[in-house]
Amino acid sequence: MEVLPMCEQVVRARIGLPELLAFHTAVLKKTEKDNLSRQAAAYRVMEDVKYYEKIGGLKNEISRMVVQQYAIGQITAPREKAIGTLMRPQALGVTDAEILNIYEWLNRMREESLFT
Repeated sequence: MEVLPMCEQVVRARIGLPELLAFHTAVLKKTEKDNLSRQAAAYRVMEDVKYYEKIGGLKNEISRMVVQQYAIGQITAPREKAIGTLMRPQALGVTDAEILNIYEWLNRMREESLFT
């Protein structure tokens, strides 16, 4: 393995000395903790990083979906209330036609009150 091309990749990725030291420390800890070779420990540390990045992305997606669900709830709440309001008279035996007649009667009353 040539060191110079790898160093160039590290520089291009903007990985600095603090990040390399943190990675080195994580690999050493993983080597001791899990009784692994340094190569295997380095691979596992990289897999852990990918896993945590994925979890972070999933948490962001969940947050976005919670906001969407709240917005949908705010939009649909008046409709749900109207449906509930219509279901009560129907549960008491009032027909759709009777509900429409009451609606039309109320509209006529409003119009008459506006013109008087």
